[in-house]
Amino acid sequence: MVQHLRTDILVIGGGAAGSRAALEAHDLGLDVLLVVKGLLGKSGCSIFAGSLDYFASEQAGDTAQSIQKTMEFLGKYTHYLGDQEYLLKSTHFHHEEFFPWLEKLGLYILRDEQGAIVTDIPHRTQAWTPKMGMSGATLMNALRKQVLQHQIRLLEETSVTRLLKKNQRVVGAVALDFAQGELYVIRAKAVVLATGHSNYLSRRSTGTREGAANGWVLAYQAGARLQNLEMQWYHVSDVRKPDAWMRLHLYPNPLPGTKERAQLYNSQGEMFFDGNMYPENPVPYITQLKHLVQQVQAGKARFDGGYYTSYKHVEAQVMDKWLHQTEFFRKLGLDPLRDMFENGVTWHMNVGGVHANGETLETDLPGLYVAGSVAALITGGLPNTVYDGMMAVRHIRESLGKLSWEDAEPGSEEAEVRRLIELFTTQPEKGLLPAQVKKQIRDLMWEHMGYVKSEKSIQDGLAALQRVRAESIPKMRLGTHSKCFNMDWIEAVDVFDMLSACELLMRFSLFRKESRGGFYREDYPVTDNVHWLKHVMGCSENSELKLYTTDA
Repeated sequence: MVQHLRTDILVIGGGAAGSRAALEAHDLGLDVLLVVKGLLGKSGCSIFAGSLDYFASEQAGDTAQSIQKTMEFLGKYTHYLGDQEYLLKSTHFHHEEFFPWLEKLGLYILRDEQGAIVTDIPHRTQAWTPKMGMSGATLMNALRKQVLQHQIRLLEETSVTRLLKKNQRVVGAVALDFAQGELYVIRAKAVVLATGHSNYLSRRSTGTREGAANGWVLAYQAGARLQNLEMQWYHVSDVRKPDAWMRLHLYPNPLPGTKERAQLYNSQGEMFFDGNMYPENPVPYITQLKHLVQQVQAGKARFDGGYYTSYKHVEAQVMDKWLHQTEFFRKLGLDPLRDMFENGVTWHMNVGGVHANGETLETDLPGLYVAGSVAALITGGLPNTVYDGMMAVRHIRESLGKLSWEDAEPGSEEAEVRRLIELFTTQPEKGLLPAQVKKQIRDLMWEHMGYVKSEKSIQDGLAALQRVRAESIPKMRLGTHSKCFNMDWIEAVDVFDMLSACELLMRFSLFRKESRGGFYREDYPVTDNVHWLKHVMGCSENSELKLYTTDA
Protein backbone atom coordinates (compact mmCIF):
# COMPACT_ATOMS: atom_id res chain seq x y z
CA MET A 1 0.00 0.00 0.00
CA VAL A 2 1.48 3.35 -1.07
CA GLN A 3 0.28 6.55 0.59
CA HIS A 4 0.58 9.92 -1.18
CA LEU A 5 1.35 13.07 0.80
CA ARG A 6 1.84 16.70 -0.14
CA THR A 7 3.66 19.54 1.65
CA ASP A 8 5.29 22.89 0.98
CA ILE A 9 8.61 21.86 2.54
CA LEU A 10 9.84 18.33 3.17
CA VAL A 11 12.54 18.22 5.85
CA ILE A 12 14.56 14.98 5.91
CA GLY A 13 16.28 14.45 9.24
CA GLY A 14 15.38 15.30 12.83
CA GLY A 15 18.59 16.54 14.43
CA ALA A 16 19.26 20.17 15.36
CA ALA A 17 19.29 21.27 11.69
CA GLY A 18 16.12 19.46 10.64
CA SER A 19 14.17 20.33 13.78
CA ARG A 20 15.12 24.01 13.50
CA ALA A 21 14.14 24.01 9.81
CA ALA A 22 10.72 22.51 10.64
CA LEU A 23 10.11 25.02 13.44
CA GLU A 24 11.17 27.92 11.23
CA ALA A 25 8.78 26.78 8.49
CA HIS A 26 5.97 26.51 11.03
CA ASP A 27 6.70 30.00 12.40
CA LEU A 28 6.58 31.41 8.85
CA GLY A 29 3.16 29.85 8.28
CA LEU A 30 4.38 27.23 5.80
CA ASP A 31 3.16 23.66 5.54
CA VAL A 32 6.02 21.37 6.57
CA LEU A 33 6.51 17.62 6.90
CA LEU A 34 9.39 16.35 9.04
CA VAL A 35 10.63 12.83 8.27
CA VAL A 36 12.99 11.26 10.81
CA LYS A 37 14.74 7.93 10.34
CA GLY A 38 14.94 7.33 14.09
CA LEU A 39 13.05 9.01 16.91
CA LEU A 40 13.02 12.80 16.90
CA GLY A 41 15.51 14.07 19.46
CA LYS A 42 16.53 10.57 20.52
CA SER A 43 18.77 9.43 17.65
CA GLY A 44 21.26 10.66 15.08
CA CYS A 45 24.18 13.05 15.51
CA SER A 46 23.06 16.07 17.49
CA ILE A 47 22.52 14.20 20.75
CA PHE A 48 26.28 13.48 20.83
CA ALA A 49 27.27 17.15 20.72
CA GLY A 50 28.51 17.45 24.27
CA SER A 51 29.75 21.04 24.41
CA LEU A 52 29.06 24.40 22.78
CA ASP A 53 31.85 26.37 21.12
CA TYR A 54 31.88 29.78 22.78
CA PHE A 55 35.22 31.60 22.38
CA ALA A 56 34.53 34.35 24.86
CA SER A 57 36.51 37.58 24.59
CA GLU A 58 38.86 38.77 27.29
CA GLN A 59 36.52 41.70 27.91
CA ALA A 60 32.80 41.05 28.34
CA GLY A 61 30.75 42.18 25.38
CA ASP A 62 33.62 42.33 22.87
CA THR A 63 31.77 40.44 20.13
CA ALA A 64 34.31 41.38 17.45
CA GLN A 65 37.11 39.64 19.35
CA SER A 66 34.91 36.60 19.99
CA ILE A 67 34.11 36.32 16.28
CA GLN A 68 37.78 36.66 15.35
CA LYS A 69 38.76 33.88 17.79
CA THR A 70 35.95 31.67 16.46
CA MET A 71 36.98 32.20 12.83
CA GLU A 72 40.60 31.32 13.62
CA PHE A 73 39.40 28.13 15.28
CA LEU A 74 37.03 27.19 12.44
CA GLY A 75 39.82 27.61 9.90
CA LYS A 76 41.82 24.89 11.66
CA TYR A 77 38.73 22.82 12.41
CA THR A 78 37.76 22.63 8.72
CA HIS A 79 41.39 22.00 7.64
CA TYR A 80 41.24 25.43 5.92
CA LEU A 81 38.63 24.12 3.47
CA GLY A 82 35.63 25.93 4.98
CA ASP A 83 33.52 28.52 3.15
CA GLN A 84 34.78 31.71 4.80
CA GLU A 85 31.76 33.89 4.00
CA TYR A 86 29.42 31.24 5.34
CA LEU A 87 31.55 30.78 8.45
CA LEU A 88 31.56 34.51 9.14
CA LYS A 89 27.77 34.84 8.90
CA SER A 90 27.10 31.72 10.95
CA THR A 91 29.60 32.92 13.56
CA HIS A 92 27.73 36.22 13.95
CA PHE A 93 24.57 34.18 14.56
CA HIS A 94 26.49 32.02 17.01
CA HIS A 95 27.58 34.92 19.20
CA GLU A 96 24.62 37.24 18.80
CA GLU A 97 21.56 34.97 18.65
CA PHE A 98 22.32 31.33 19.47
CA PHE A 99 22.76 31.45 23.25
CA PRO A 100 19.78 33.76 23.88
CA TRP A 101 17.71 31.38 21.71
CA LEU A 102 18.84 28.41 23.83
CA GLU A 103 17.77 30.12 27.04
CA LYS A 104 14.48 31.17 25.48
CA LEU A 105 13.89 27.47 24.78
CA GLY A 106 14.30 26.89 28.49
CA LEU A 107 17.78 25.38 28.44
CA TYR A 108 19.90 25.88 31.50
CA ILE A 109 23.27 27.41 30.52
CA LEU A 110 25.93 27.18 33.22
CA ARG A 111 26.60 30.66 34.60
CA ASP A 112 28.72 31.86 37.50
CA GLU A 113 27.71 34.06 40.45
CA GLN A 114 28.10 37.20 38.32
CA GLY A 115 25.87 35.81 35.57
CA ALA A 116 28.68 35.16 33.07
CA ILE A 117 28.58 31.92 31.09
CA VAL A 118 30.88 29.33 32.71
CA THR A 119 33.70 28.38 30.36
CA ASP A 120 36.91 26.43 30.56
CA ILE A 121 39.83 28.13 32.27
CA PRO A 122 41.88 29.93 30.96
CA HIS A 123 40.94 29.46 27.27
CA ARG A 124 37.23 30.36 27.51
CA THR A 125 36.40 28.41 24.37
CA GLN A 126 33.39 26.29 25.38
CA ALA A 127 30.14 26.33 27.31
CA TRP A 128 27.81 23.57 28.50
CA THR A 129 24.16 22.83 29.12
CA PRO A 130 24.03 21.59 31.79
CA LYS A 131 27.20 19.42 31.96
CA MET A 132 30.06 18.67 29.58
CA GLY A 133 28.83 15.76 27.50
CA MET A 134 25.10 16.58 27.66
CA SER A 135 24.52 19.75 25.59
CA GLY A 136 23.21 17.99 22.49
CA ALA A 137 20.85 15.69 24.35
CA THR A 138 19.44 18.61 26.35
CA LEU A 139 18.89 20.71 23.22
CA MET A 140 17.22 17.86 21.33
CA ASN A 141 14.84 17.17 24.22
CA ALA A 142 13.76 20.80 24.02
CA LEU A 143 13.39 20.75 20.22
CA ARG A 144 11.35 17.55 20.34
CA LYS A 145 8.93 19.19 22.75
CA GLN A 146 8.68 22.25 20.49
CA VAL A 147 7.90 20.18 17.38
CA LEU A 148 5.24 18.18 19.21
CA GLN A 149 3.69 21.23 20.88
CA HIS A 150 3.37 22.99 17.52
CA GLN A 151 1.76 19.85 16.05
CA ILE A 152 4.16 19.81 13.12
CA ARG A 153 3.49 16.86 10.83
CA LEU A 154 6.01 14.21 11.78
CA LEU A 155 6.91 10.77 10.48
CA GLU A 156 9.28 8.94 12.83
CA GLU A 157 11.10 5.66 12.11
CA THR A 158 10.68 6.54 8.45
CA SER A 159 13.58 6.67 6.02
CA VAL A 160 13.61 8.59 2.75
CA THR A 161 15.07 6.19 0.18
CA ARG A 162 15.02 8.24 -3.03
CA LEU A 163 14.59 11.84 -4.15
CA LEU A 164 12.17 12.45 -7.01
CA LYS A 165 12.85 14.92 -9.82
CA LYS A 166 11.10 16.64 -12.72
CA ASN A 167 13.18 18.48 -15.34
CA GLN A 168 16.23 18.39 -13.05
CA ARG A 169 14.28 19.90 -10.14
CA VAL A 170 13.72 17.96 -6.91
CA VAL A 171 9.95 17.66 -6.42
CA GLY A 172 9.62 15.13 -3.60
CA ALA A 173 10.73 11.77 -2.30
CA VAL A 174 9.86 8.14 -1.63
CA ALA A 175 10.01 7.00 1.99
CA LEU A 176 9.71 3.74 3.93
CA ASP A 177 7.98 3.71 7.33
CA PHE A 178 9.55 0.56 8.75
CA ALA A 179 7.59 0.81 12.01
CA GLN A 180 4.22 0.53 10.25
CA GLY A 181 5.34 -1.15 7.05
CA GLU A 182 4.04 1.74 4.92
CA LEU A 183 5.46 3.31 1.76
CA TYR A 184 5.03 7.03 1.04
CA VAL A 185 5.33 9.13 -2.07
CA ILE A 186 5.73 12.74 -0.96
CA ARG A 187 5.24 15.79 -3.18
CA ALA A 188 7.06 18.92 -2.02
CA LYS A 189 7.82 22.35 -3.44
CA ALA A 190 11.22 22.24 -1.75
CA VAL A 191 13.26 19.64 0.14
CA VAL A 192 15.71 20.27 3.00
CA LEU A 193 18.22 17.45 3.42
CA ALA A 194 19.37 17.40 7.07
CA THR A 195 20.50 13.81 7.59
CA GLY A 196 23.65 14.66 9.56
CA HIS A 197 27.02 12.96 9.58
CA SER A 198 27.55 9.68 7.74
CA ASN A 199 29.93 8.21 10.24
CA TYR A 200 28.63 4.73 11.12
CA LEU A 201 30.53 3.30 8.18
CA SER A 202 33.22 1.67 10.30
CA ARG A 203 33.40 -0.78 13.20
CA ARG A 204 33.75 1.93 15.84
CA SER A 205 31.72 5.11 15.45
CA THR A 206 30.04 7.83 17.48
CA GLY A 207 26.99 7.52 15.21
CA THR A 208 23.80 5.61 15.94
CA ARG A 209 22.35 2.99 13.59
CA GLU A 210 20.78 5.79 11.51
CA GLY A 211 24.20 6.95 10.25
CA ALA A 212 24.40 4.92 7.03
CA ALA A 213 25.37 7.83 4.73
CA ASN A 214 21.86 7.96 3.26
CA GLY A 215 22.09 11.73 2.76
CA TRP A 216 25.23 11.54 0.64
CA VAL A 217 23.69 8.85 -1.54
CA LEU A 218 20.32 10.57 -1.90
CA ALA A 219 22.01 13.74 -3.15
CA TYR A 220 24.55 11.98 -5.37
CA GLN A 221 21.99 9.74 -7.06
CA ALA A 222 19.78 12.77 -7.72
CA GLY A 223 22.69 14.51 -9.47
CA ALA A 224 24.07 16.86 -6.80
CA ARG A 225 27.79 17.38 -6.34
CA LEU A 226 29.65 16.01 -3.33
CA GLN A 227 32.69 17.68 -1.81
CA ASN A 228 35.68 16.56 0.32
CA LEU A 229 34.19 13.22 1.39
CA GLU A 230 37.69 11.98 2.22
CA MET A 231 37.93 14.42 5.14
CA GLN A 232 36.92 12.16 8.03
CA TRP A 233 37.26 13.29 11.65
CA TYR A 234 38.26 10.80 14.35
CA HIS A 235 38.01 10.62 18.14
CA VAL A 236 40.98 9.11 19.95
CA SER A 237 39.64 9.19 23.50
CA ASP A 238 36.32 7.36 23.26
CA VAL A 239 35.48 4.48 25.58
CA ARG A 240 36.80 1.08 24.45
CA LYS A 241 34.25 -1.13 26.20
CA PRO A 242 31.52 -2.06 26.69
CA ASP A 243 30.82 -1.74 22.95
CA ALA A 244 27.50 -0.01 23.62
CA TRP A 245 29.46 2.85 25.19
CA MET A 246 31.92 3.46 22.36
CA ARG A 247 30.10 6.79 21.75
CA LEU A 248 31.04 8.04 25.22
CA HIS A 249 33.63 10.71 24.55
CA LEU A 250 36.30 11.59 27.12
CA TYR A 251 37.08 15.08 25.89
CA PRO A 252 40.68 16.22 25.29
CA ASN A 253 39.19 19.74 25.17
CA PRO A 254 39.69 22.10 28.12
CA LEU A 255 37.50 20.94 31.00
CA PRO A 256 34.99 23.21 32.76
CA GLY A 257 36.05 24.98 35.91
CA THR A 258 39.73 23.99 35.78
CA LYS A 259 43.00 24.59 33.95
CA GLU A 260 43.50 20.84 33.58
CA ARG A 261 42.69 18.51 30.67
CA ALA A 262 42.35 14.75 30.40
CA GLN A 263 45.59 12.81 29.91
CA LEU A 264 46.35 9.72 27.82
CA TYR A 265 48.52 6.81 29.00
CA ASN A 266 49.86 3.87 26.99
CA SER A 267 49.77 0.19 27.95
CA GLN A 268 53.03 0.57 29.90
CA GLY A 269 51.65 3.30 32.12
CA GLU A 270 53.50 6.14 30.38
CA MET A 271 51.66 9.40 29.76
CA PHE A 272 51.91 10.25 26.05
CA PHE A 273 49.39 13.05 25.67
CA ASP A 274 48.16 15.96 27.76
CA GLY A 275 46.17 18.73 26.11
CA ASN A 276 48.08 21.26 28.17
CA MET A 277 51.15 20.35 26.12
CA TYR A 278 49.48 22.45 23.42
CA PRO A 279 47.87 25.33 25.32
CA GLU A 280 47.10 27.26 22.13
CA ASN A 281 44.97 24.39 20.76
CA PRO A 282 41.53 24.08 22.41
CA VAL A 283 40.47 21.11 20.26
CA PRO A 284 43.56 18.88 19.85
CA TYR A 285 42.02 15.88 18.07
CA ILE A 286 44.51 15.73 15.20
CA THR A 287 47.45 16.16 17.58
CA GLN A 288 46.10 13.28 19.66
CA LEU A 289 46.00 11.07 16.58
CA LYS A 290 49.62 11.78 15.71
CA HIS A 291 50.76 10.96 19.24
CA LEU A 292 48.69 7.76 19.23
CA VAL A 293 50.22 6.62 15.93
CA GLN A 294 53.66 6.84 17.54
CA GLN A 295 52.48 4.65 20.43
CA VAL A 296 50.92 2.10 18.04
CA GLN A 297 54.12 1.95 15.99
CA ALA A 298 56.10 1.39 19.22
CA GLY A 299 53.79 -1.47 20.22
CA LYS A 300 52.50 0.40 23.27
CA ALA A 301 48.89 0.85 22.08
CA ARG A 302 46.42 -0.28 19.42
CA PHE A 303 43.93 1.80 17.50
CA ASP A 304 41.17 -0.26 19.13
CA GLY A 305 42.53 -0.25 22.69
CA GLY A 306 45.52 -0.66 24.95
CA TYR A 307 45.67 3.01 25.98
CA TYR A 308 43.78 4.96 28.63
CA THR A 309 42.28 8.28 29.68
CA SER A 310 43.11 9.56 33.16
CA TYR A 311 41.47 12.29 35.24
CA LYS A 312 43.57 11.56 38.33
CA HIS A 313 45.05 15.07 38.33
CA VAL A 314 41.66 16.87 38.05
CA GLU A 315 39.96 18.44 41.07
CA ALA A 316 37.23 16.21 42.55
CA GLN A 317 34.62 18.98 42.55
CA VAL A 318 35.07 19.48 38.82
CA MET A 319 34.46 15.80 38.12
CA ASP A 320 31.32 15.69 40.23
CA LYS A 321 29.84 19.06 39.34
CA TRP A 322 30.50 19.56 35.64
CA LEU A 323 31.41 16.27 33.89
CA HIS A 324 28.64 13.99 32.62
CA GLN A 325 31.20 11.21 32.10
CA THR A 326 31.87 10.78 35.83
CA GLU A 327 28.73 8.71 36.40
CA PHE A 328 29.82 6.22 33.73
CA PHE A 329 33.06 5.51 35.57
CA ARG A 330 31.09 4.69 38.67
CA LYS A 331 28.62 2.45 36.82
CA LEU A 332 31.60 0.22 36.00
CA GLY A 333 32.85 0.33 39.58
CA LEU A 334 35.70 2.70 38.72
CA ASP A 335 36.89 5.71 40.70
CA PRO A 336 37.50 8.59 38.24
CA LEU A 337 40.16 10.06 40.53
CA ARG A 338 42.15 6.80 40.79
CA ASP A 339 41.29 4.56 37.83
CA MET A 340 41.71 4.99 34.09
CA PHE A 341 39.28 4.31 31.22
CA GLU A 342 40.47 2.22 28.26
CA ASN A 343 40.02 4.00 24.91
CA GLY A 344 39.65 3.17 21.23
CA VAL A 345 39.55 5.30 18.09
CA THR A 346 36.08 5.98 16.69
CA TRP A 347 34.94 7.58 13.46
CA HIS A 348 33.24 10.88 14.21
CA MET A 349 32.28 13.85 12.04
CA ASN A 350 32.78 14.39 8.31
CA VAL A 351 34.27 17.65 7.09
CA GLY A 352 32.90 16.91 3.62
CA GLY A 353 29.42 16.23 2.32
CA VAL A 354 26.99 17.69 -0.18
CA HIS A 355 28.17 20.83 -1.97
CA ALA A 356 25.97 23.85 -1.24
CA ASN A 357 25.78 27.60 -1.66
CA GLY A 358 26.85 29.09 1.68
CA GLU A 359 24.44 32.00 1.22
CA THR A 360 21.24 30.13 0.35
CA LEU A 361 22.03 26.54 1.44
CA GLU A 362 20.83 25.38 -2.01
CA THR A 363 22.61 22.54 -3.79
CA ASP A 364 23.27 22.30 -7.53
CA LEU A 365 19.76 20.90 -7.92
CA PRO A 366 16.90 23.40 -7.81
CA GLY A 367 14.51 22.54 -5.02
CA LEU A 368 17.12 20.71 -2.91
CA TYR A 369 18.66 22.45 0.09
CA VAL A 370 20.97 21.09 2.76
CA ALA A 371 21.29 21.95 6.44
CA GLY A 372 23.78 20.83 9.04
CA SER A 373 26.54 18.28 8.84
CA VAL A 374 25.39 16.50 5.68
CA ALA A 375 26.64 19.62 3.89
CA ALA A 376 30.29 20.35 3.12
CA LEU A 377 30.16 23.86 4.60
CA ILE A 378 31.54 22.99 8.05
CA THR A 379 32.51 19.96 10.11
CA GLY A 380 29.59 20.34 12.48
CA GLY A 381 28.60 22.03 15.71
CA LEU A 382 25.19 22.83 17.12
CA PRO A 383 25.25 26.60 16.41
CA ASN A 384 26.00 26.05 12.72
CA THR A 385 23.44 23.33 12.21
CA VAL A 386 20.75 25.45 13.85
CA TYR A 387 21.76 28.41 11.65
CA ASP A 388 21.56 26.23 8.52
CA GLY A 389 18.07 24.97 9.26
CA MET A 390 16.82 28.48 9.87
CA MET A 391 18.45 30.08 6.81
CA ALA A 392 17.53 27.31 4.37
CA VAL A 393 13.83 27.75 5.13
CA ARG A 394 14.05 31.54 4.94
CA HIS A 395 15.54 31.33 1.45
CA ILE A 396 12.93 28.78 0.39
CA ARG A 397 10.18 31.10 1.53
CA GLU A 398 11.36 33.83 -0.87
CA SER A 399 10.52 31.73 -3.92
CA LEU A 400 7.83 29.42 -2.59
CA GLY A 401 4.95 31.45 -3.98
CA LYS A 402 6.21 30.92 -7.51
CA LEU A 403 6.34 27.13 -7.15
CA SER A 404 3.72 24.44 -7.51
CA TRP A 405 3.58 20.74 -6.80
CA GLU A 406 4.79 18.68 -9.72
CA ASP A 407 4.64 15.01 -10.63
CA ALA A 408 7.98 13.23 -10.80
CA GLU A 409 9.54 11.93 -13.97
CA PRO A 410 7.37 9.12 -15.39
CA GLY A 411 8.13 5.76 -13.83
CA SER A 412 10.63 7.04 -11.23
CA GLU A 413 8.45 6.65 -8.14
CA GLU A 414 7.13 3.28 -9.36
CA ALA A 415 10.70 2.06 -9.87
CA GLU A 416 11.69 3.00 -6.33
CA VAL A 417 8.59 1.43 -4.80
CA ARG A 418 9.30 -1.74 -6.78
CA ARG A 419 12.93 -1.77 -5.53
CA LEU A 420 11.80 -1.51 -1.91
CA ILE A 421 9.23 -4.28 -2.32
CA GLU A 422 11.81 -6.54 -3.96
CA LEU A 423 14.05 -6.10 -0.91
CA PHE A 424 11.25 -7.54 1.22
CA THR A 425 12.24 -11.17 0.82
CA THR A 426 13.19 -13.92 3.26
CA GLN A 427 15.07 -15.89 0.61
CA PRO A 428 17.54 -17.54 0.49
CA GLU A 429 16.37 -19.34 3.62
CA LYS A 430 19.83 -19.62 5.20
CA GLY A 431 21.21 -16.40 3.73
CA LEU A 432 22.80 -13.42 5.42
CA LEU A 433 20.81 -10.91 7.42
CA PRO A 434 21.39 -7.25 6.44
CA ALA A 435 23.00 -6.57 9.82
CA GLN A 436 25.61 -9.22 9.02
CA VAL A 437 26.39 -7.57 5.69
CA LYS A 438 26.63 -4.17 7.38
CA LYS A 439 29.15 -5.67 9.80
CA GLN A 440 31.23 -6.91 6.87
CA ILE A 441 31.27 -3.40 5.42
CA ARG A 442 32.20 -1.79 8.73
CA ASP A 443 34.96 -4.32 9.35
CA LEU A 444 36.57 -3.76 5.96
CA MET A 445 36.37 0.02 6.39
CA TRP A 446 38.05 -0.28 9.79
CA GLU A 447 40.80 -2.46 8.29
CA HIS A 448 41.49 -0.45 5.13
CA MET A 449 40.22 3.09 5.70
CA GLY A 450 41.37 4.12 9.16
CA TYR A 451 43.39 7.22 9.94
CA VAL A 452 46.59 5.67 8.53
CA LYS A 453 46.05 4.59 4.92
CA SER A 454 47.77 4.44 1.54
CA GLU A 455 46.97 3.76 -2.08
CA LYS A 456 47.45 0.04 -1.44
CA SER A 457 45.14 -0.07 1.59
CA ILE A 458 42.47 1.92 -0.24
CA GLN A 459 42.68 -0.28 -3.34
CA ASP A 460 42.50 -3.35 -1.10
CA GLY A 461 39.41 -1.80 0.51
CA LEU A 462 37.78 -1.27 -2.88
CA ALA A 463 38.45 -4.90 -3.78
CA ALA A 464 36.95 -6.06 -0.47
CA LEU A 465 33.90 -3.88 -1.11
CA GLN A 466 33.40 -5.47 -4.50
CA ARG A 467 33.58 -8.93 -2.91
CA VAL A 468 30.74 -7.93 -0.58
CA ARG A 469 28.71 -6.84 -3.62
CA ALA A 470 29.45 -10.03 -5.54
CA GLU A 471 29.29 -12.60 -2.75
CA SER A 472 27.17 -11.27 0.12
CA ILE A 473 24.44 -9.24 -1.59
CA PRO A 474 22.98 -12.26 -3.48
CA LYS A 475 22.73 -14.09 -0.13
CA MET A 476 21.01 -11.26 1.74
CA ARG A 477 17.49 -11.86 3.08
CA LEU A 478 15.15 -10.60 5.78
CA GLY A 479 14.59 -12.62 8.93
CA THR A 480 10.83 -12.18 9.16
CA HIS A 481 7.74 -11.75 6.98
CA SER A 482 6.30 -9.08 9.27
CA LYS A 483 6.03 -5.60 7.80
CA CYS A 484 5.77 -3.88 11.19
CA PHE A 485 9.02 -2.98 12.94
CA ASN A 486 10.96 -5.04 10.44
CA MET A 487 14.42 -3.65 11.12
CA ASP A 488 15.90 -6.02 8.54
CA TRP A 489 13.97 -4.18 5.82
CA ILE A 490 15.44 -0.76 6.53
CA GLU A 491 18.87 -2.27 7.14
CA ALA A 492 18.70 -3.88 3.70
CA VAL A 493 18.11 -0.39 2.26
CA ASP A 494 21.07 0.87 4.30
CA VAL A 495 23.37 -1.85 2.98
CA PHE A 496 23.10 -0.51 -0.56
CA ASP A 497 23.59 3.09 0.58
CA MET A 498 26.63 2.09 2.63
CA LEU A 499 28.18 0.26 -0.31
CA SER A 500 27.74 3.34 -2.49
CA ALA A 501 28.95 5.77 0.17
CA CYS A 502 32.02 3.73 1.08
CA GLU A 503 33.08 3.43 -2.54
CA LEU A 504 32.66 7.18 -2.98
CA LEU A 505 34.71 7.85 0.16
CA MET A 506 37.49 5.54 -1.05
CA ARG A 507 37.65 7.09 -4.51
CA PHE A 508 37.74 10.60 -3.06
CA SER A 509 40.56 9.43 -0.77
CA LEU A 510 42.58 8.06 -3.69
CA PHE A 511 42.18 11.34 -5.55
CA ARG A 512 43.63 13.61 -2.82
CA LYS A 513 47.39 13.08 -2.91
CA GLU A 514 48.47 14.76 0.33
CA SER A 515 47.74 14.58 4.06
CA ARG A 516 45.57 17.25 5.71
CA GLY A 517 44.21 17.32 9.25
CA GLY A 518 42.26 14.12 9.91
CA PHE A 519 43.10 12.81 6.42
CA TYR A 520 46.43 10.98 6.41
CA ARG A 521 48.10 8.96 3.67
CA GLU A 522 51.41 7.21 4.37
CA ASP A 523 52.39 7.57 0.71
CA TYR A 524 51.68 11.34 0.75
CA PRO A 525 52.45 12.30 4.36
CA VAL A 526 52.93 16.07 3.87
CA THR A 527 50.29 18.81 3.68
CA ASP A 528 50.66 20.38 0.22
CA ASN A 529 49.01 23.81 0.22
CA VAL A 530 50.49 24.66 -3.18
CA HIS A 531 48.64 21.93 -5.06
CA TRP A 532 45.98 20.65 -2.65
CA LEU A 533 44.51 23.59 -0.76
CA LYS A 534 41.51 22.71 -2.88
CA HIS A 535 38.14 21.06 -2.70
CA VAL A 536 37.81 17.58 -4.17
CA MET A 537 34.50 17.58 -6.01
CA GLY A 538 32.56 14.56 -7.29
CA CYS A 539 29.43 14.12 -9.36
CA SER A 540 27.72 11.41 -11.35
CA GLU A 541 28.33 11.67 -15.07
CA ASN A 542 26.85 8.95 -17.29
CA SER A 543 26.44 6.83 -14.13
CA GLU A 544 30.17 7.12 -13.36
CA LEU A 545 31.90 9.17 -10.66
CA LYS A 546 33.74 12.18 -12.06
CA LEU A 547 36.31 13.77 -9.71
CA TYR A 548 38.05 17.13 -10.05
CA THR A 549 39.26 20.01 -7.87
CA THR A 550 38.16 23.60 -7.31
CA ASP A 551 39.88 26.33 -5.33
CA ALA A 552 39.13 26.45 -1.61
